[in-house]
Amino acid sequence: MVDFNEVALRPGIVGFFRITRFLPVVASTLGAFAIGILPAIAATGLNFLTAWHIFLIVFAGTTLHCVTGHAYNDFADWRSGTDGRSPGILSGGSGVIEEGLLHEHSLFMIGLAGMALPLLVALYLYSLRGVNVIYILLIGVWAGAAYSLPPFRLAYRPLAGEWLALFPAFITLTVGSFFILTGNVSRQVIAAGIIHGLITLGWIMQHHLTDIKSDLNAVPVKTTTPAYVYKNWGLSATRYVPAAYFSFAVTAALASGIWINPVLALSVIPSCLCIYIAVKTDPSDVRSITGAEIKMLAIATVNASVLSILLASGF
Repeated sequence: MVDFNEVALRPGIVGFFRITRFLPVVASTLGAFAIGILPAIAATGLNFLTAWHIFLIVFAGTTLHCVTGHAYNDFADWRSGTDGRSPGILSGGSGVIEEGLLHEHSLFMIGLAGMALPLLVALYLYSLRGVNVIYILLIGVWAGAAYSLPPFRLAYRPLAGEWLALFPAFITLTVGSFFILTGNVSRQVIAAGIIHGLITLGWIMQHHLTDIKSDLNAVPVKTTTPAYVYKNWGLSATRYVPAAYFSFAVTAALASGIWINPVLALSVIPSCLCIYIAVKTDPSDVRSITGAEIKMLAIATVNASVLSILLASGF
């Protein structure tokens, strides 16, 4: 006999997992966590309580990204119309509203629930590290909501989305996880987090390339940094936006390698490789943009893994 309640729930469950979009989360959030957590384990050791704290930290951070950040991004971009027009393969939203898997109200409530669970984690960890845990949580909540939702809608303004929401959040994932586990802050971890954050911004800018025209036809207009460059200098110039962020990563890696730890200079290699991939992208070809983004995601993941292992190994 068919359970109609189960049938009714199925689209919502599928929609929930669809919005998480785990591939970019691995390359960004989990990479940032690895850079903070593995050196922390090396510094303090691993026991059951530490493992429990690691689980809570990763759960809270990925929930804010996978659930709150993505749900509100889908909510806002569907309402503005950009997702409905996007030709993107990886971009253009998860399609959960368009396919009837979730409704706008459901997405908004999912985003709200994604804030509530990390709040409970933060209240628990407050007893371990004090008020700084709350500040760490607030940065994540800010990034998840202010990036997409009014009145801030930072993703709809050039430079604002990446510098006022995304970059602070990625740095906080790395530095915050190390601090919660050890009670200290490490220059090496901060520098590695900055490098990873800049590389992440690079592939996120690549991600925006397929949506430029749909973003500029949205209401309100979504003027991402690539869209702004397109309006002022044309389509061909947009490939240099991700290349610029990867160039910042090269500079950060060189400076960190000279003044903090030579191991950090290794990130120059993947960053330069990403610059080459970005410059070779054809901004008029969705498949070219997407293929380049997938390569960048893989490179970012490998770079974060190598940095975290080398720093944890004492290099």
